[in-house]
Amino acid sequence: MGITLNLTDSLLAMGRELQEQGRTRDARLLFTRLVKFRGMPAATAEEAHARLSELLMGEKLFKRARRHLAILMCMKPHTGKYFHMYAVALHRDSKGDPYRAAKYYQQALDLDPTRAKWWSNYGKLLTSIGRTADGVAALRQAHALDENSPAIVARLVEALCLDDRTDEARTFLRAQRFQHPRDARYRKLWNDFQFRVAAGQYETSSDDPVLLPFVRRALIGPSAGGPGGIIRMDEGRPAPSKPHRLGRIIRRDA
Repeated sequence: MGITLNLTDSLLAMGRELQEQGRTRDARLLFTRLVKFRGMPAATAEEAHARLSELLMGEKLFKRARRHLAILMCMKPHTGKYFHMYAVALHRDSKGDPYRAAKYYQQALDLDPTRAKWWSNYGKLLTSIGRTADGVAALRQAHALDENSPAIVARLVEALCLDDRTDEARTFLRAQRFQHPRDARYRKLWNDFQFRVAAGQYETSSDDPVLLPFVRRALIGPSAGGPGGIIRMDEGRPAPSKPHRLGRIIRRDA
């Protein structure tokens, strides 16, 4: 028994080291061998299955990953991260069932509702299967838990637009830009949103003018780049030509 324990501990330590070094294939093969051992301590078996699941998901072997995650959910039925990983393995699998994935996301959040990333993934899935109102609610919860994530903001804006609430999305995104004035990521989100509105991808009832991000600098003048610069849309335009006077030209020296 002691020899087996020493062997499993050694293999587990070796697998950790291989994974940390980025030798994911070697680590996966080692953990695949390790999980077949019988009589391992519960903690060792849990870590081996968990690490193997992560490696399989990294290689997009989602079906195989779900087998090990199912074992983990039985071993630790009150641990939300394994339910979330199972949901992700279903969500990212092109052959997976997104409606089943939604149920596992919900189970994970019932066990641990404090994870912003979990709410964000759940909201993205709900939006993709047509439950846009529920998706907006989930993404609002994600944003409440992590107010400084541009990725969550982007997902929430998209969900609002898909739920025909483009004006609300504009107001929300404008507030985010005001709160993060020097963050280029929020400026990019705003420019992308304006472009999609102008291109007709998002419907809106607002009459506010839209200035596309690719307006030529020659038209907006050199002062636009500086702080406090005033954008002049009439700069760079040719001066209107004087109207020609019709009629006979009288020469005074004639």
